[in-house]
Amino acid sequence: MRRFLAGLLMLPALLPLTAATPPASAVPTAAPVKIMPLGSSTTAGSIPGGYRTDLYWMLTSSSQPVDFVGSVTDATPANLPDRNHEGHGGWVIDQLTAVATDRMQTYQPDTILLHAGANDVLQNLNLAAAPARLETLIRTMYAVRPDLAVYVSTVGPMADAATNARAAAFNNQLPFVVAKLAAEGKKVRFVDSRSALAATDVASDGIHLTHSGNTKLAAQWYAALVGSPIVRIEAESAVFAGKAHSATTPLASNNGKAGWIDDASSSATVTVNAPYAGNFRVFVRSGNGTGGICSHNLSVNGGAARVVEYPSYGWEAWTDQALDVNLNAGPNTFKFSFRTCFAELDSIDLVMA
Repeated sequence: MRRFLAGLLMLPALLPLTAATPPASAVPTAAPVKIMPLGSSTTAGSIPGGYRTDLYWMLTSSSQPVDFVGSVTDATPANLPDRNHEGHGGWVIDQLTAVATDRMQTYQPDTILLHAGANDVLQNLNLAAAPARLETLIRTMYAVRPDLAVYVSTVGPMADAATNARAAAFNNQLPFVVAKLAAEGKKVRFVDSRSALAATDVASDGIHLTHSGNTKLAAQWYAALVGSPIVRIEAESAVFAGKAHSATTPLASNNGKAGWIDDASSSATVTVNAPYAGNFRVFVRSGNGTGGICSHNLSVNGGAARVVEYPSYGWEAWTDQALDVNLNAGPNTFKFSFRTCFAELDSIDLVMA
């Protein structure tokens, strides 16, 4: 079965997953898609970069030229080369609406990743009218940029039971707002990112996302942009040989990682279940603190090894490497073996049809 990144609303330029990447001289230069991450602290990132770091790597390693735009430019993290966004900690929907016309005119985004309403929920700010306020925000943006693609996310889980119930009530209204706008021909899509997040993905303040929550949110944005769900396999679930083993860390997805693939006897074998036989895109989330490019040999289902290289931004400063693989229906083995220097693994993301 041939699989293509659907593109849906904003990514028609993505290469088919089954195609080998042509040499640079054969690839026409495409203008980058201008993406504006828009919202409050989840967008700004309570952890530097927030979800934007993983999303940047998932898109760029898939050969999709992107340009994050917005009035805010962060100084960190190093593993996020493009740090522009429109995230403002503590802002409610009306505050975003107040600047929306200016931001659309100034930065002219093609795509909006909208994660707004959490502070309205936290403040219990006339929540019955919050969905209407969100609709007004979206219409304000469309008034300036009528061809925008707008992805509207649910707000995440919150530790306080009463606040979490208000968040759920707000989230339940978002599909109706999106459906109303879509019926008018607007390119708008609902993203239920909340369903991918667990209570353990909420930080100790009961509000913001942990590192694990941010990386899961990034995967949900990517899935929405390409029109295919994603299944994550945690690297710490691997079968290890030699020195390789797992470790616990709060700076990884589900608070675990795999590493110490340090010599020829060491390996980590991860089982990936595919829904059918065919070609798939996978993302290897890796960390490398050696100061230079490191690599693993990767064998899928015992086949010939291929080289996977990892840039160095620091230990637990993760990046995502896109690979196109042919899988069997059902379980498949991904064996990562030592090749050069050292790198750690956090997760494998399988992009489903």
